[in-house]
Amino acid sequence: MTNSIRRIVPNIYSDELERSKQFYTEFLEMDLVMDMGWILTFASSVNPTAQLSIFQNDHKKPLDNSAIFLSFEVADVDRLYERGLIQKIDIVYPITDEAWGVRRFFVMDPNGVTLNLLSHER
Repeated sequence: MTNSIRRIVPNIYSDELERSKQFYTEFLEMDLVMDMGWILTFASSVNPTAQLSIFQNDHKKPLDNSAIFLSFEVADVDRLYERGLIQKIDIVYPITDEAWGVRRFFVMDPNGVTLNLLSHER
């Protein structure tokens, strides 16, 4: 029997736990499923195995999260883009219809992580 991977959870170290909590719950509307003070885990209410964890940077190491790039497929990318404009989210690539069949935009999260928010054309 092969070992089947059931999920992969990206983890981000952060000096901005409270801002991260606000960003992921209010902007992306993810559920905060675990808050232990030093780790936050967020999950999609539609697909609970779609998760992201954010760890407190207890070692006070300099963080260079610019190398992290996450993609989130969402149901309504236009609605999310409008929410980003209203909430003054740092949009670093405007909403664009790409030639390969996705509509997407990029934002920067409070930890300097780039998120590619996209929907596939139907």
